[in-house]
Amino acid sequence: MVVACKNGTPNMTTGINADGSCYREFNAQVSSQFLTQRKEGIKINSFPVHIDSTWKIAWKIGNSGWVTQYPVKQHVIDSVLKTIQYKDTARVTDSRIFTMLLHKDFQSVADMSTKFRFDTAFSWYRIHIKQSLSKKFRWFYTYYTYKEVFPKIEHQFTVPIENYMSKNEASFWFTGKPDLLQGMNGIEIREYAGQLEDKYNEWFTYNFWIKAYKVLINNYDRFGNIPVSKQRLINLQDTIYNKQVRGKDDVDMEKALNSYFKTKAFSRLWASESSPMKQFEKTFADQNHIDLFMESIHYRLVMPGKTTKSNSSITQGDTLCWNLTAFRMVPSDYVIEATSAKANIWAFIVTGVILLISIGSYFWRPRRRNR
Repeated sequence: MVVACKNGTPNMTTGINADGSCYREFNAQVSSQFLTQRKEGIKINSFPVHIDSTWKIAWKIGNSGWVTQYPVKQHVIDSVLKTIQYKDTARVTDSRIFTMLLHKDFQSVADMSTKFRFDTAFSWYRIHIKQSLSKKFRWFYTYYTYKEVFPKIEHQFTVPIENYMSKNEASFWFTGKPDLLQGMNGIEIREYAGQLEDKYNEWFTYNFWIKAYKVLINNYDRFGNIPVSKQRLINLQDTIYNKQVRGKDDVDMEKALNSYFKTKAFSRLWASESSPMKQFEKTFADQNHIDLFMESIHYRLVMPGKTTKSNSSITQGDTLCWNLTAFRMVPSDYVIEATSAKANIWAFIVTGVILLISIGSYFWRPRRRNR
């Protein structure tokens, strides 16, 4: 099933079949450079998986038919463009105007859970996803429950976000649930969301501050000629933060320290590339998995039969949808879950035959022989 992508973000579809097997699909917009795998095109891979021979690959443009050759020569692309009389050839070279589809079948959900991995170049490769499927036979219906668990991202922040907002507010901010916007109009929603954003930014900023401040204190003796004693500097951690940093868009510790003590002496702590302060700032992103939050996936799930229950708030026909980002994995494990029921037609037929035989037996009586 192909659903249009938004802004180059890939769609990932999981399909559960009635026999318990499953498949996974990705589709995204790509350029002709990517299709031909020219050197410059390799850098614009829209897919979070490694493309190899285990994937069934197809691509098309507009209403053209699907083409299964990949990578392809430019003359093949030109031939496809001619069949649909595509005139805007300028866009062919530098734009993502082709739809590309990757499809892989698995014998079972357990098989997919074992074999599927994101590409090592995709930051979510470090996230170990768990998938499971339960199948229950109930004569007239077979019930399927699919669950996919994206584990909580373990950050190194020491101050919990619950110090800045309630547990429900934190859950809503990261996952959208529970729905705290009922009864609000657009202006109120905007104001409320802005307040939550301020709380989130304050939580993030303060945690960065105390981590950087710890590096500063641990290396105090290396710097020399700092116009304040080590103990006083320790005692002033929150005071300097509240006066120089709180409420600002970013954390400039160098500027904050110089401003508070009315000096420029602290600038030399950041003067060299080998400075512990510079090294901390360079490694902070990796330490706290910030690269995970730069990615997003439009997740789709197709269940056999009719869906009876799910934690999705978006549906497109028979497809359940989730907007998947690492932010949803901050407060706790993020779970995608759905239950469906598929009618067992043969059970209805057998039951109907049995009922007809029973009714016929009730009304039918053998005639007595005349003596």
